[in-house]
Amino acid sequence: MTEPEIQALIDASLNSFKTEISTEFTKANQGLAASVTKEIKKLQAPQPTVTESSETIQEKLTLKALEQQLTDLKTQLADKDKEAITAKRSSAVSQVIANSKALSPSTLQKVFLLDHADRIIEENGKWFVNQGDSVSTLENALTSYLSSEDGKAFLPASGVQGSSAQETKVTPVDPNQKLKAEDALFESFN
Repeated sequence: MTEPEIQALIDASLNSFKTEISTEFTKANQGLAASVTKEIKKLQAPQPTVTESSETIQEKLTLKALEQQLTDLKTQLADKDKEAITAKRSSAVSQVIANSKALSPSTLQKVFLLDHADRIIEENGKWFVNQGDSVSTLENALTSYLSSEDGKAFLPASGVQGSSAQETKVTPVDPNQKLKAEDALFESFN
């Protein structure tokens, strides 16, 4: 190879290298130029529209916040109403139980409310129990409950002296007949 051929080869390599570097530089800076152009356009935009849009967004946020607060307040009010109704219902049941002279009134109240709480309603200051197809007063419903198998446990003992009553002794039919062993044993312990 001669000197001019080597020179031409080096020039061609340098030109291709120069073109390649220029292309890479342009590609690398193209994204930067685009982002800088966008930033400049944002800064040149009129400022009042930016504040108007932020006020609109703030109003929307405020409206959403107010709607949420309203919903929360409605929920709290409904909960307080439920608590007040529950307290009034419990008070009415305890008063009716106190008038019935039943045993263990607090337990009876809990059991009665467990069975009937969702069916006890107040109308014009009077309490009623919705028992399926019929409606009865709270007093009648409690009396009915006390006469049921579950409610009998809360009634006082009958007039038979309870545990202090004397048990009758077994007497043989024939006075001449001797007592059986179990009868004699029973009499010896009494």
